[in-house]
Amino acid sequence: MLLGPVQASRESGRVELGSPTQRTIFAVLAAHANRVVSRDELMSAVWGENAPATAVNSVYTYIARLRNCLEPDRCRHARSEVLVSDSMGYLLRVAPSGVDTQCFADHLAAARRLRAAGGLHGAVAELRSALRLWQGTPYGGAVGPFVEAERVRLAESHLHTMEDCAELLLELKQPAGPIAELTTLVHRHPLRERPRYLLMRCFAELGRHADAVREYHSLRTTLVEEQGIEPGERLQRLYEQVLRDCSSRSRRRPTAPASPTAPASAAAPASAVTSAPHGTSVEPVEPVDPAVPVVPAVPAEPRPRVPAPRASAAGRLVWDVPDFTGRDAELAQLNELVTAAQDSDESALLLITGGPGVGKTALATRLAHSLAHKYPHGQLHIDLHAFSSRRGRQAAGTPLRHLVPGVGQPTPPDPLDARSLYRSLVADRRLLIVLDNAESVEQVRALLPGTPASLVIVTSRNGLTGLIARDGARRIVLDGLAEEEATRLFARMVGRPFVARHEAAVRRLVAACGGLPLALRIAATLIRVAPGPDEALDALVEGDLAHSLEISGDGDSSVSTVFGWSYAALRADAAHVFRALGAQSEREVTLPAAAALSGFDAAGCRRALDALVDASLVREVARNRFRLNPLVHSYGRRMAAERAKLVRQSRCPSRLPTTVTTITPSMAMERLEMTS
Repeated sequence: MLLGPVQASRESGRVELGSPTQRTIFAVLAAHANRVVSRDELMSAVWGENAPATAVNSVYTYIARLRNCLEPDRCRHARSEVLVSDSMGYLLRVAPSGVDTQCFADHLAAARRLRAAGGLHGAVAELRSALRLWQGTPYGGAVGPFVEAERVRLAESHLHTMEDCAELLLELKQPAGPIAELTTLVHRHPLRERPRYLLMRCFAELGRHADAVREYHSLRTTLVEEQGIEPGERLQRLYEQVLRDCSSRSRRRPTAPASPTAPASAAAPASAVTSAPHGTSVEPVEPVDPAVPVVPAVPAEPRPRVPAPRASAAGRLVWDVPDFTGRDAELAQLNELVTAAQDSDESALLLITGGPGVGKTALATRLAHSLAHKYPHGQLHIDLHAFSSRRGRQAAGTPLRHLVPGVGQPTPPDPLDARSLYRSLVADRRLLIVLDNAESVEQVRALLPGTPASLVIVTSRNGLTGLIARDGARRIVLDGLAEEEATRLFARMVGRPFVARHEAAVRRLVAACGGLPLALRIAATLIRVAPGPDEALDALVEGDLAHSLEISGDGDSSVSTVFGWSYAALRADAAHVFRALGAQSEREVTLPAAAALSGFDAAGCRRALDALVDASLVREVARNRFRLNPLVHSYGRRMAAERAKLVRQSRCPSRLPTTVTTITPSMAMERLEMTS
């Protein structure tokens, strides 16, 4: 026996195995029954790497003593029939059913075969037979590294077997059976998720939803406090399902009709009224007269289900962009992606990425307005403020505090409860949700519905390729408008006659803006509000657009500010390469050239360029060939110049300009000059 205290027995009774080391050698041989175990294996199993010089002689001694214990009637010089030795090592001969660890493994293998063949009852019987073999801590009384490793392995296998047995009972619709064992497992292993998941399933299938919710919160509290992590996705989905079941039960719960002639309290004696939880309407129970035959009640016709109200969820899209121009090809592609997702019954998750000012939000809003009629339960727009003047000011649960009220419920104080409630509420609704200006994959995942009924449109400057890999997102990457579309947008804002009079200058300005709608709109606005539109156009064409394209009093309507949010988020190496690309005259560069400009080796430069591509500040137009938007290139040149100026000043502190501060006393008596 190894699944408990190490023991051996023969027909005449139990065998005394001797000291812990001798018992360990027997345990190792029994664990490898009917197979030769070398002397080196035995020494490693007992002493590990710190075997003493006398280990070989000790093995000989312990083997001889074990032979005497196992075969006390054997003649002194007779060959052993139980513990056999040869030049390779030692072999313990045991019947196939003589070692409980092997029997345990055989039962598990049989259970797997039966389960695969659909024989669930037989599989449960095999697992229970396996569990009955356990008599305590494995390898009791033995020592050494082999024993320690085996204890861990077998304990995990034992735990897994108990979980498998509980899972099979659930499949057999016997949820009450494993509750006691699972409760014990949860108590012994409070951080292990599978027994908690199975116990929650048992409670849920028995209708004990409050117990299931309590188990989830108990696990979550322990995980957060001790590990700093949340429960796994499977547990979260089960928790959300339990909440949905509670919600649907409360919606389906019948209400007793009021008596037309008497109040409900007079319909029956008080003692005949069945108690119920708060919020549940209770029908009076009338006493049964045995003389009156019982006639089965005719069930009332089910009322048609009334859809959940959509008042708070409907119409929360932002205002469609005026003078929206172009993007016909992108809109057609996005509509095709939505159709493809619906046809395949997959989650419709669209991802629109691109550089700052390229028009991601405007495109997402235009698409959302065009599809709103297909999502009758409402449309929501949430600005995640990844790149804005409010960047970093939002608490982690702030977006959910907007989304949950958006589907008609108050927001729970706990962020995880808010996420679970949000997913349960949107599970059977067709919603259109715009998650604008996202920063990370994790931020978006926390806000995704759990079912494919809704459409989610995400915009971000970052690539968010993890959403493509794990969440099935369909992505398009926006670039600047084509010259014709950009000119048409500009003309719609300043007027066609103005564009016709200054065609050459307008084309130069449009090209310098790189087709970015934000830059074109700011430029057109500056010209429209200027006292001299012609002079304003000339100033823009001849000046530094990255610096001059800004609306006074509106920090968000500034190209320099908007680009600066992306620049500030870069790693130091990526920011260095960005400045190096801006310092050169050409907008297109190869990897070797970029490495030479930055002073990085090719691998380091490639990592920095990948970060710039992911931030949508650079586009990889071919393998190891990169291009900057004209306006982004202009901003990079400005950043490079400012950095060079700072470096020069830090190297030549004596050349810093002198500041003279003049303080005039209120009595005008004397002048005090201070030089700093």
